[in-house]
Amino acid sequence: MNESTMVNVTTMQCHRYYIGISMSESIIANVATIQRRRYYVGVSMNESIIANVATMQRRRCCSFDSPGLARNEPTLGKRSQGDSTP
Repeated sequence: MNESTMVNVTTMQCHRYYIGISMSESIIANVATIQRRRYYVGVSMNESIIANVATMQRRRCCSFDSPGLARNEPTLGKRSQGDSTP
């Protein structure tokens, strides 16, 4: 009888300990997810603003450049300088 009692107590303690870990991990995961979502939204907004500014600057710059003066653009049928591929 002592052995069965000890086995039951051990099983209950292990079960309680496992549930405690599961709940703690769930809470930590939820907090991490909430923080990550807030941070991700902030990054997403900043990236879109930066992309819009870069696009506007590129359009302004390209509107004044002539196509023949652009550097590092390959010409049809000709290799760019420094290119060793056949």
